[in-house]
Amino acid sequence: KANSLVVTSIDSFVENVHWNPSKQSYYHAGWKVINAAVSDIAAMGAHATYLTIACNLKKKMYYKDFVQLINGIRDACKELKINLIGGNLTSSNVNAITVSALGEIQKNNRNIKIMQRNNASIGDKILLSGPIGGAAAGRKLLKKEKINKTNNKMIKIFNQPKARTDIGEIIAQEGVKCAIDVSDGLLQDLLHICHASKVNAEIQLQEIPLYTEAIKTFGLTQAQKMALHGGEDYELLFTANNRTIDRLKRKCIPLHVIGSIKEINKKKQRSNISLIEKDKITLITKNHGWEHF
Repeated sequence: KANSLVVTSIDSFVENVHWNPSKQSYYHAGWKVINAAVSDIAAMGAHATYLTIACNLKKKMYYKDFVQLINGIRDACKELKINLIGGNLTSSNVNAITVSALGEIQKNNRNIKIMQRNNASIGDKILLSGPIGGAAAGRKLLKKEKINKTNNKMIKIFNQPKARTDIGEIIAQEGVKCAIDVSDGLLQDLLHICHASKVNAEIQLQEIPLYTEAIKTFGLTQAQKMALHGGEDYELLFTANNRTIDRLKRKCIPLHVIGSIKEINKKKQRSNISLIEKDKITLITKNHGWEHF
C-alpha cells in the first residue's frame, strides 16, 4: 500500500534442533513456528498481515503427525488473526518448517515509526512486557519422566508461546523506538540491542519479572538463571524514556522496568551489560543464550 511501510521476518524450526518430537507434538511445532515468526513483526511495531510457509517433510512422516502440524499452524494463524497465503511442500531427510511473515506500519500517522535494535538512547529505561523464564522452565520439566505434563503452566508456555501482537503496535505508536523479542534469552537479546545501538546496559536482577510457578518448582536462583538465559518466551524487551513510559502507563500497557541504558566506554568500544545483584556486579560481554550455530 502507498501509505504503509512493509516489514518482513523469517523463522525456521528443524526437528531435533528446535523441537524434539519425543517430547513435543507436531501440533506444538506448528503453533510455535508461527508465533516465532510473527513475534519479530510485533517487535518492529507492525501489524502482522500475511504468512507463507515452506515445509520440508520426511517421506515416512506419519499422517497423524502431518495433521497435527497443520492443525497447529491453522490454530496459531486463527489466534493471531493472520492470513496464510501460500507456501511450498517438498520431501526431505529431516522435518523442517520455514515461515515468512509480512507486516505493515501505517505511514499516515507521524507518531508511528519502526522499532529497531539500534534506537536505544543513553538514559532510556529498559523494560519487559511480562514475566520470562517460563519457557525454559517448561523445557526443563519436559525432560523429567515422573511429572504430570497435561496441565502444567510452564510446559504450556514452552509449547504454546504467544507473540505479543496485542501491544507491539501500541507501544510503537506511543513513542517506543527500540525493541526486540526475548527469543534467545534476556542477556543475549539485550546485548543485541547494546551492540546495535553502541551503548551499555545496567539491569537489576531482582527487578526481572519471574513466574511464581518457576520459583516454586526450581527455586529463586534457578528461576532467575532461566529468565536470563532461557529464551523462547517471546515477551518484548524495549527501551523508553520517562515521558514515553508515562504514556504507556496511561494506556495500561504491562511493563516492568529492569534497568537503564548507559554510555559505552569509548576506549573499549565494545558493549556490555552490568548485571546487579544487591552489592554484586557481574559484567556480561558475550552471548549467554541460544546459539544458532
